[in-house]
Amino acid sequence: MKFITVRDLAVKNKKTRQIMSREDSVLTLNGKPIAYMLPINEDNFEFVVNEAMRIKAAAAFGRMQKKGAHGGIGEKEGLKEIQEYRADKRGARKKIK
Repeated sequence: MKFITVRDLAVKNKKTRQIMSREDSVLTLNGKPIAYMLPINEDNFEFVVNEAMRIKAAAAFGRMQKKGAHGGIGEKEGLKEIQEYRADKRGARKKIK
């Protein structure tokens, strides 16, 4: 696994892309990890994206369970979290367009 800085990504673009296409990489900013990147291609793109989404959902569920074990959250708090999550997603979609 390689650690790649944001600066390397911008400056050494070709070399960085070659590394990223061969092995898992961690993108760092100011020495702190900000992204974990996997090499993908046309053949495994859909599978990798679906697995990444599944992992993110499992992590979110785990966080909710952990919160619940420590006193839990009420229905109102749960609905508020869902609304905030949806608002964030809507905002992200608008920025992409």
